[in-house]
Amino acid sequence: MQLFTSLTINNDSKNAQTNSTKKQNTQIFKVHLYPKQYIIETNQKAITLDKHLIIDRDNGNLYEKSGAPPQSKHEQMAFSAFLGTIYILNEPFLLFVDEAELICTIDEQDIFQIASVSFLSYMPNIMQSAKANTILKTIAELRKLLVMGFYFSYGYDLTLSKVKQHIEEKTDERFLWNLNLIKNHLKQQIDRKWLTTIIQGFINYFYLYINGKKLDFYLMSRRSSQRAGTRYNARGIDDDGNVANFVETEQIIYYNNHCCSHLQVRGSVPIFWSQRGWLIETKIMRSAELTKRAFKKHFASLFEDYSRVICLNLMAKKKKDEQMVTQGFEEQIKANSTELNENIKYEWFDFHHECKNNDFSLSNPLIRKLMDHIQNFGFFLVELKTKKVVSVQHGIFRTNCMDCLDRTNFIQTKIAMSVFDIQIKKLGVDFQNLLKMSPIEALDENSSHITNYFVQYFKNIWADNGDMLSNQYTGTGSTHTNITRTGKRDLDGILDHGKKTIGRVGESTIWDNFKQEAIDILLGNHADITASYSKQIVEKLKSRCQEFCSFSERTILVATWNVGGETVQQQYDLNRQILDYQADIIVIGLQEMVNSATGLVGGSSQYLKNWDKLIANNLRQRDKYIYIKSKELQGIGLFIYAKERFQDRITKVSYDKIKLSMWGNPFTNKGAVAIKMFIDDTLVCFINCNLEYGEKSLDTRLQNLNDIHQTLFNQTGIGKKKEEKIEQCDYRILLGNLNFRINLEKDKILIVCRKKSDGRSQGNILVYYQFNIRTLKKYDEIKINREENQYLNQYQESDINFLPTYKFDPFSERYDESRTPSWNDRILVAQNEHCEHSYQYYKSHNVTYSDHRPVSALINIKTRKEIAEKKANVISSIIQNES
Repeated sequence: MQLFTSLTINNDSKNAQTNSTKKQNTQIFKVHLYPKQYIIETNQKAITLDKHLIIDRDNGNLYEKSGAPPQSKHEQMAFSAFLGTIYILNEPFLLFVDEAELICTIDEQDIFQIASVSFLSYMPNIMQSAKANTILKTIAELRKLLVMGFYFSYGYDLTLSKVKQHIEEKTDERFLWNLNLIKNHLKQQIDRKWLTTIIQGFINYFYLYINGKKLDFYLMSRRSSQRAGTRYNARGIDDDGNVANFVETEQIIYYNNHCCSHLQVRGSVPIFWSQRGWLIETKIMRSAELTKRAFKKHFASLFEDYSRVICLNLMAKKKKDEQMVTQGFEEQIKANSTELNENIKYEWFDFHHECKNNDFSLSNPLIRKLMDHIQNFGFFLVELKTKKVVSVQHGIFRTNCMDCLDRTNFIQTKIAMSVFDIQIKKLGVDFQNLLKMSPIEALDENSSHITNYFVQYFKNIWADNGDMLSNQYTGTGSTHTNITRTGKRDLDGILDHGKKTIGRVGESTIWDNFKQEAIDILLGNHADITASYSKQIVEKLKSRCQEFCSFSERTILVATWNVGGETVQQQYDLNRQILDYQADIIVIGLQEMVNSATGLVGGSSQYLKNWDKLIANNLRQRDKYIYIKSKELQGIGLFIYAKERFQDRITKVSYDKIKLSMWGNPFTNKGAVAIKMFIDDTLVCFINCNLEYGEKSLDTRLQNLNDIHQTLFNQTGIGKKKEEKIEQCDYRILLGNLNFRINLEKDKILIVCRKKSDGRSQGNILVYYQFNIRTLKKYDEIKINREENQYLNQYQESDINFLPTYKFDPFSERYDESRTPSWNDRILVAQNEHCEHSYQYYKSHNVTYSDHRPVSALINIKTRKEIAEKKANVISSIIQNES
């Protein structure tokens, strides 16, 4: 047995939890430890279960059984909650809450904050393995994470707002942070009461008396577990419409026999953007066309949950990075205005500009401007004795700044106070009269001048909320806490702001990736995690895909061209030479866009931009193609475009690259750039290579292929999320200057090439030439070595019916007679089971710009689109058969 108990961890943010009690082990779950099994019992007073839960340590199976556990000698332990099974380096551990703090009680249900956790290993000798040190380090990071504002309750579903609880909705998985830990257990049909659900965010409470009646005030923030992470690892939106740092904040009051609830949300700007690297450079990651689908998904989800939406954007337009993201946001609002109709409104408020000179009362005109919407949206109100719903909330404010923390929390506080004023008036209290001033102006008062306890408590609880959410995303408290708490930014506040800003920089450069790794492990997103139960389902799904998929045929034009460092003018006609408009998708791979040492060291981004412009201009002349992605690495460029009608069918575009250099040579132009993407539910990967040259470098070329396939999309370690590896892609298209040679004497090859030239107008000689081209192919290094290399063996290639593509005299149709001609430039396709592809053509082009000839192929592939309901039924049948 290996038990990893928690260490005592100080958490300064807990000082704000004024109503919490001391840490305690509630001893709700008793665990009996046997050599082959764990048996769990519950405290019947808190959780009523008349059976015990058995977990087999060898295979992880769970089942319930009546009667008492075996009486043989064994250890026993008690815990506050059972959170499920977590995988660390693919080793399973039971995860328990050890100590917890009682935060508050709502609807007669206690709410606890996790104070410490324990890990119980399935494997008896895990700490004698080579993984031991890494496992211990990972557990230490998970312990730090799980005391950063994680909450649970035995009887109150913290994932659900009051309105959703009232309509008896099931647990909202957006806010369920241990879904990955419990989902396989639930598939084994055990009672859900065994598994305690947790949220991350903030919960606190205060009470006081107004007009002689008790008012209970709760503030609950639920952070989404979708696209979760630290500030510089999680930005923007994903293909499923989830945004980083999405938080639903609920303000609940009980007064005068009524319960009121009001919701606000915050979340990263819903476009594809990132901030990474030492300089924290802001980048837009997807074109506007490819963003539309995810953007619409995000707002469709908001409409479903909250009806109408008002977007409050608090970013500065004069700051380059904020202006760039704001422009992308506004572009999407405009482009989707017809479909979004009247359900969405957008409001931009340059917070720093409007509240200049630290006068934050200048935000009040914005709140007054929004008052009609605040009143029209309303709030959820239920009469407690009769359970009658008096009113519901009809819309939501979605607020963002760059991080959705400091400015956002401040404005949300003002909106929340405006809502409270309306709520309490509905319940019979004229709050403005009690204050003798506007409630939002009362928030601007210096704390020392505030005589109303409610205002001070209100400001403190919202400041605590801001601090906790900021700690979770950036590692420090909110830089605006001082403003929210006191109403002013004094000297202490200015110093605190500077300290926290510096702290955030340190946090992002040192600890963010460690925290991100812990988050990814908890949520099941880490590169090292494979769930064996899920893998079994996936394998069976592959064989039954016909039952839940529809299929279509797509055409892809793939072209490869080593341009030899030559500059191609913007007016160059690619249409006449290379492009084929039958294709749904056009993929162009270039090599040696730049050859000079200066260009290689300085990077080839400008060359990429020039070629992007040239390709886009050519495409625009013939058909409506949209930009998908382009990427470069030291002269190797990969460009992907698709017909406009496919913009909603291409998702999850990602890239990777690898430099293939000898002894770290910075001047090498060898390497590979890969871009993968989903077309509907089919994953396609394009790999553009420039492999080692030379007739005696065959072994190096083969090793290059090994390195490419073993490295791209396959990096593990800190901060690495789980994603599909190359071999998991349904189709892999390998293109580029592969540099494989023809193992035949140069003179014999040149004879065949000359006969080709002579035979253009002589049919009988052309027949002779074709016979000899077939002979040349027998000596092709790819053909000879295909079966010896595990990766090359996966690929197929159409029959080559064109002359060697290398090496020509520049700007000439003559071969360089000092070199052996060869088919350096190739396009190969690999596919997984149940996939189909075919070449419509495979040819070279007589373009004399460089010493290589471009090669293109028009390829048909079969893609699939999964029908979710049918797939769910197939999965259910698989699980039942497994059981």
